[in-house]
Formats: sequence, C-alpha cells, structure tokens
Amino acid sequence: MTKLEALRNCKTLGDLATLIGYKPKSLSFILYKIPQQNKYKEFSIPKRNGDLRKIKAPIERLKLLQRHLANLLNECYDEINKNTHSLSHGFRKNHSILSNASKHINKRYVFNLDLQDFFPSVNFGRVRGFLIKNKHFNLSEKVATVIAQIACHENELPQGSPCSPIISNLIGHLLDIRMVNLAKKTKCTYSRYADDLTFSTNNKNFPQKIALTKNENKWIIGDYLRKEITNLGFKINENKTSLQYKISRQTATGLVVNEKPNIKREYYKQARAMCHELFKTNNFHYGNKDQQIVGTINQLVGIVNFIYKIKRPHDTDKTSKRRFHPTAITRLYRQLLFYKHFFANDNPLVICEGKTDIIYLKCALSELKNPNIDLDLRFLNMTKNFKDVLAISQGISGLVSIIEMYENHMKIFKAQGKKHPVIILADNDSASEAIKNKIKQMAVHSIIMLIIYISPLFLIKKGKLLKICFIKLLLI
Repeated sequence: MTKLEALRNCKTLGDLATLIGYKPKSLSFILYKIPQQNKYKEFSIPKRNGDLRKIKAPIERLKLLQRHLANLLNECYDEINKNTHSLSHGFRKNHSILSNASKHINKRYVFNLDLQDFFPSVNFGRVRGFLIKNKHFNLSEKVATVIAQIACHENELPQGSPCSPIISNLIGHLLDIRMVNLAKKTKCTYSRYADDLTFSTNNKNFPQKIALTKNENKWIIGDYLRKEITNLGFKINENKTSLQYKISRQTATGLVVNEKPNIKREYYKQARAMCHELFKTNNFHYGNKDQQIVGTINQLVGIVNFIYKIKRPHDTDKTSKRRFHPTAITRLYRQLLFYKHFFANDNPLVICEGKTDIIYLKCALSELKNPNIDLDLRFLNMTKNFKDVLAISQGISGLVSIIEMYENHMKIFKAQGKKHPVIILADNDSASEAIKNKIKQMAVHSIIMLIIYISPLFLIKKGKLLKICFIKLLLI
C-alpha cells in the first residue's frame, strides 16, 4: 500500500496519528491542549529590497509534528506527479532556482510575475477543502480538518512551518495546470518557483493573453492570465511584473538566462568584495549604504557556495587540471574555505586520512577523557563539496594536496589568525611516505601545521570498538 492510499484510508485522528508515527493522545495534546498563542514565535527578517518578511516559527513540539506530516505529504506529491514534467521547482528535492531558470534559456521574450502573500493566501478553508475534494486525496472531512489544523495558524499557512511549502505546492499545482495549458496554446514555456511565475517564448510577438504593452517600457498582465490567477484565489504583485527582451539582460528567479543560467555580475562582485574585506579585517558587511550589517562566516560561505553551484556546470576546465587552472569563483571559494577552516579556526583542527578515523578518535577521546586536559578539538569533515572545490581526493593524496596549497592560500590573509594549529593525522605505513617526502621538499617555517603519524590499536571495551592512537610527534 502506498502512502497516498494509506492516507485515503484514514478516517479518524487516531488513524492519521498512527500513519505519521504519533500516539493519538500526543497529537491531540499538541493540537488542542497547547494554547494557540503559545504555539508560534513571531519575528521579522529583512528582504533583499529592504522590506521585512514576517516569520511565524512553530515551537519545537509542533515543528516536529509538522515535519512528520510534511514528509508524508511530500511522498504523496511525488506519487501523484511521478509521470509528469516538473512545473514547480520550489521546495522540491532535485529542484532549485537553477532547474527553474534552465527552462527559459535563449528565448526572445522572458516574462516574470510574482504572487502576493503566497503562503498567507492559502487559508484553513482552502487546505481543508482541497484535501476533501481533490481527486487524488479525497480524504474524510475529519482527517482533512486535522491536517489543516496542524498546518495553519491564524487562518493562513505560516512562513516558518515545515508544512507550508508542500501544501502550497499541492494547491499551487492547480495553478500550474491552468498556466501550462495557457502556455501550450500560446507556444510559451512555463515554470514556477514558489511565488515566482515565468513565461518565455521565441514567438515574434509576445502573446497578449499573457501580457501586453502600454508603451515601450511598461508591460501589464493580460486579462486572460489575470482572470485565471484570481479565479484560483491568488493575488498578483503588480510591482514585480516585467518582460525582458533578448537584447537586454533576461532573468528568471534571479538568474541570468540569456545564454546559460548565470549569476548577476553585481551579485558576484559584492560577494568578492565581502570576501576581500573578511580576509583583511576578520569582518565583512552587507546591506545597502544606509544600513550596513555585520555578516557571519557561514553566511558568506553560503553566498559563495550558491554562486559556485550556479557557475560550476560551466567550468570548461577538465577535472584533472582544475586544481591547477581553477576558475575565478573556484579560486575565491578555495580561499574562503582555507580562511574558515585553517586560518580563523576557533579550535585546533584535526584532518584525518580516512572517513572512519574521525569516529574512532571521537570514541577514544570520549572514553579516555581526562578532566585535567582540555582537548577541545574540531575534526574536518571532507564533504563531497569540499573535495570538489579543492579538487582533491580522500586519503593520503588529498592530505598531500592540502599541504601543497596551504602556503599559497594562507599568505593572502592580512587579518589576525592562525591562533590554533591544524593537525594532520595519517597512519604510519608506506602510503604516508608521500607526506614525508612533501615535508622534506618544503621549508619548515612555511608549514604552520602539526604533522602527526599514528599507529592504531583496536580494543574492545564495554562492547565498543575503540581505536586508541599511539601518537608520534614528527614535526611542529
């Protein structure tokens, strides 16, 4: 039985609770015993345009319940749309603004419009009615009511709830069907990312059912499109409507799509300027001229990672040569990673040869913890993305590559740093000869690292496999 079939078979609150892994009493307590005013915490975060976005974040118990329900509805959504082309690219696995923008490359016209108050426009009655009347769900009134009670707050989908994205996609799918039918009739391409709708075409003239011009620079939404959107209960944000010609810069969900999906030039320049400020002063600022906000290193890593993910597919260098001939964004990302992990680290950093070494070492340190010794270590997690950016592999060859790149990357930082050592751990075997040879080739003063070789001893203690390391110090 599929998840969708199991959900259809639910007739009571208890049935739904069991399906999402809850006891009926626990689900009832969260819904009906916790006071409504205590279920959410409200705060605001700034948008890119300077306006504030109101967030309603559920308390932890409610958030966990909503996440369980969201997982169930996501499985149902994938089951319903498994044989159809992707129309919605927001809040979905293997979908992003990149997959959305890729639909509109090399088009004569690109038309964008924005739905106003996307989540708040979906209220309790719409959620409940959709789950009852939709042919795919056709749920009992009791179960539909409970789901709407879990998902809604103050008669709307709150921004901050794990349920809001998937429910907005389910209800938004009705809009997608109408829009794609209109696109087919007018020979356009359609896609949606959350509240951003995009139409594009190579027609000589842009179809007036979708948009028409008042003058050379002002385009308005066509009556047919406006009627379709409003009939489904959505509002149009008139201030975010635009049509872009081939001879100008065309964008879809913030990405340039004239020839290939790309980052806006000014966005990349701003990220580069923030990195250079960080490397010189240990701080950076973002925002407009009137309001400069001090950023965090993780925020900047997220920005640069986003740019890298967009530009990475267009990196024309061969993989085998990418470490020696990196593109500009790859160089910037490498510098930022070296700054974060090796230059401005808050604790001694340990880099291990193998993936399981970190687990063994943490177990050993936990069992042998001495209150008189402060070993507040951090272990480097060589993620797939980390290895891709540095163009290195796991194991000894990867450690050698880090040593090779270390000096060139560290010398560009002018701020105060290197307060804690970077420790490389490798087994004392023949494979580690590559590290020893690399050390001999380099000047000792140029390596601000602690190189250690270990011989592991496996012990069974209290039913746990521990890797106790006998450490031999070779070079400081």
